[in-house]
Amino acid sequence: MSPPWGWDLIGQMWLAALVSRCVDHACSPPVGNLAVGRTLITLSGCCGNSSLHNIACPHPPAHMTDDPFLHPDTWWASSGAGTALEEQQDEIRLDLETQFCLSHVVLVFSSPRPAAMAVERSADFGKTWEALKVFAHNCSMEFGMTDDFSQPGSLCTSRYTSATPCSGGEVILRTLDPSSAMTLDPYSPEALTRLTLTNLRIRLLKAQTCPSPLNPSTETNTTVSALTSTSTTESSDSAPYAIYTLLAKGTCLCHGHAEYCVQHNGSRDTRQDSNMVSGRCLCTHHTTGDHCEKCAPLYNDRPWRPGNGSSGDPNPCQKCECHGHADSCHFSHRTWLSSGGTSGGVCDDCRHNTVGRRCQRCSRGYHRDPFLPLNSPHACTRCWCDPQGSLPPRPGEDGPWCHPRSGQCNCKSGVGGTSCSHCLPGYWGFGVEGCKPCTCPHSCDPTTGQCLDSYSNNQVFNVPVGGKIPDLDHMFTIEDDVQWSKELAVSALHYTGKCSCKEKKLRSVSDLCKTKHDYVIRASVLSAHDKGSHAEVQVKVRKVLRSGQVTLNVGTISIYPLSWTSRGCTCPILNPGMEYLLAGPEEAGTGRLLVTMQSVVVPWTPRLAVFSRSPACLLKPEKRHWASGESFMLGSACRQRTRACGR
Repeated sequence: MSPPWGWDLIGQMWLAALVSRCVDHACSPPVGNLAVGRTLITLSGCCGNSSLHNIACPHPPAHMTDDPFLHPDTWWASSGAGTALEEQQDEIRLDLETQFCLSHVVLVFSSPRPAAMAVERSADFGKTWEALKVFAHNCSMEFGMTDDFSQPGSLCTSRYTSATPCSGGEVILRTLDPSSAMTLDPYSPEALTRLTLTNLRIRLLKAQTCPSPLNPSTETNTTVSALTSTSTTESSDSAPYAIYTLLAKGTCLCHGHAEYCVQHNGSRDTRQDSNMVSGRCLCTHHTTGDHCEKCAPLYNDRPWRPGNGSSGDPNPCQKCECHGHADSCHFSHRTWLSSGGTSGGVCDDCRHNTVGRRCQRCSRGYHRDPFLPLNSPHACTRCWCDPQGSLPPRPGEDGPWCHPRSGQCNCKSGVGGTSCSHCLPGYWGFGVEGCKPCTCPHSCDPTTGQCLDSYSNNQVFNVPVGGKIPDLDHMFTIEDDVQWSKELAVSALHYTGKCSCKEKKLRSVSDLCKTKHDYVIRASVLSAHDKGSHAEVQVKVRKVLRSGQVTLNVGTISIYPLSWTSRGCTCPILNPGMEYLLAGPEEAGTGRLLVTMQSVVVPWTPRLAVFSRSPACLLKPEKRHWASGESFMLGSACRQRTRACGR
């Protein structure tokens, strides 16, 4: 059974009430009486500016703002003593705690309306005043102005100046001209120049009496206005000015970016009236300020603009792209112009060791972590450069420097590695002066500089430069008794007789195109390290033929052999000092370059150099499965002992 149509309508209205009027639309708080809940100041009165109703003060100024339907028999009355009626003047002043927008003013008089009066406003808290409209029975005589009856647009009007009705007569002022109010955007600078105020002043300049036939001294005053719809039994003839109701209709100034307001921080009124119009906006559209007059701290990528009351466009502020490293940004007009009017935000005080207009670069002394997104608080990692192998900071610079993207430190002569921690191949003597070049036919010991040579059994010895090769017979021992350091144990130059790797030659370069590899590089092996649970090999990339998810560049990187035996052998074999063509997979998630049994590890030759200049087939590789348990074993040591490595 479906619910009654009435309940369905109520439900739709309730849901509509939950949706803010400011969503994708310019909006404004409700209009109310700005005088309600605030003190009205008058120049005269039987009780001054007291709001208390007592025997001595029956008509205080507060009676002008009470509810005319709940209190129809109340009004404010000025003092009528001391001077002739036509010479008596008075003033009603409303001081606001902040800027508001005034739409119109309505006065309902208990006495006859004044023969001359002026309604003025101030937008600078009473320092200067501007007349919104002046009223006179004779504009030329009272103010020297033309009546707007004969000259539309004139500041003076004779409307609402008749002495009749003797009670209940109204004076109405619209802040915006009705002819332009329908087309003028109320949030535009032109409209706000007219609407905005901080103070309202009504100057009662010339009183007048009711005509004699309609003014018997004891006759009961009858209210004509709908705002005071009942009769009173008390005469107000003794007061030159008496007012039932003062309506100063307006709302808080929010520039089209709020639908509610709360009490202003600087409000001096402690009374809480439910009908009081508050002055501080609850801003939307990423704006902030008491009047939503500026963009929120992180939303200054475009210049602030008021909402458009004519089209409804909210003109919201736009968020700056600071990648989570800043809490605020500021608008730069120069940046805005250089971007072609698309983006002008400049991030403030970038955190997490980032710099740049959008906190998109790492600070000096930090580099990007390639495995973390840019919005991670740990995206920039501190540079670690060996103090011996890296160049010192320049004068005035703090800490070590490294490339902000790769992390490569600025190494001294002959020093290599990302952190400049060891000598390059062909150099020795790592220290504060860098590394010295080897004076050997092939290579030398990186610590002593002694030339290195090898014999058929793959044992490696240090040979003094220019010295005599010693008798080596006593140095050969049983292989099981040889205790190699962990730094050398990874290399297949040792225990090659125990390796299970089988050599498989690359018959043609087209074989490389038949298997899909994530990376293909030409690289020199610098060093190999036993990390306990895995091996790590440092290589220097000479040329990049293919990159995977991580972009590869020329320089020093690490690769990770997955297959390596407890006897200290990597499979395929990677010999320090050798140059190879390497092709293999990347580790999912980390992007680390792996060397597996399916990888290609081929010593670099001139034939491969010709191939690398036109690697068209690398663009569309096809899958190819290697025989189980087989891989390339093309290290220089096993090239000399093919049969030994194959057994």
